[in-house]
Amino acid sequence: MTPEIRRARRAFIWVGVVLPAVITVLSTLVVLIWLPQLPDPAATHWSGGAAPDGFGPAWTYPAIGFGVPAVAIVLIAVLVLLSHRIPPRSPDGPQWSPTARFLGALSLGLSSMMSVTTLVSVGVQRGLADAADAPDITPWVFAGLGLMLALGLLGWFLQPAVPADPVGADTDAAPLPLAGDERAVWYGSVAIARSGQIVLGIALVVMLIGTAAVVAIGDPSAMWIMIGTTLLLIVAAAAGVAFRVRVSAEGLRVRSVLGWPTTRIRLESIEKAEVVTVSPFAEFGGWGWRIAVDGRRGVVLRTGEALQVIHGGGRIFVVTVDDAATAAGLLNALRERAAAGPRRPQPPMG
Repeated sequence: MTPEIRRARRAFIWVGVVLPAVITVLSTLVVLIWLPQLPDPAATHWSGGAAPDGFGPAWTYPAIGFGVPAVAIVLIAVLVLLSHRIPPRSPDGPQWSPTARFLGALSLGLSSMMSVTTLVSVGVQRGLADAADAPDITPWVFAGLGLMLALGLLGWFLQPAVPADPVGADTDAAPLPLAGDERAVWYGSVAIARSGQIVLGIALVVMLIGTAAVVAIGDPSAMWIMIGTTLLLIVAAAAGVAFRVRVSAEGLRVRSVLGWPTTRIRLESIEKAEVVTVSPFAEFGGWGWRIAVDGRRGVVLRTGEALQVIHGGGRIFVVTVDDAATAAGLLNALRERAAAGPRRPQPPMG
């Protein structure tokens, strides 16, 4: 491990784990001290009006104010450190990436926003006999968002910039031999890796537990927001767990088994097809249809071999799929044949 990588890992642990944990624990201790001074029930939701419109038990605040950021801190730390193993699981494993730096900054920003929102929500109710008399906290919500952005930006710059190190070197794919009038189509499919299944499963469980807790509190506005968010996550997960890949004279098509999302790249816009090795989390921040920090787009569902297509003036699209070399070779052959134009008929001999 180089000194640069060592500094980056140490900075991530401080910015993305230690500082968020300290902020969360301190704010929770203050809330626990204030808790006996809150009315019963306490105000738990404001819709931007002058008075609260949702009420529930006071313990909701330390439970959510500590539980949500704690889960986020642990999940981010586990994902980053496991996806950037030292030493790497394979010789081509990622050492560090901009994704790790971003998630460290995000952890700091989220914990600070949650702490401010929780402290203000509890603080304005101290000593009140009726929670309905609590003042509006909307300005403080925006202040919390501003603090999240500010500390997130600070967290980004507190971590050293480590140049992006692709997991594996690009490999040129030689065009497959095709006759002038020969038709060829290649099909492939890919499903999300076990690590992605675990992360999605944890996220769904956390969302379901959170939704159940909000439903139990009985706040209608928050309840429908949580239910809608959970359903959206379920649909998004289902649409991103498996894709079918097709290479033909029309170009490249990558389509979810649900039919959406679909990516089509026409043959005439393709400049080059090659084989690369990618790490979904380290390079793209997760699994599914993704956009990397460096601008690459892709359907990345597992670590390993992938088809990479350069098209449209330098844009890059990546899809992890088995036998990527054949897919890339066929695309290059079809592209070269199309660029050469139709074959002229040969005059008869004799």
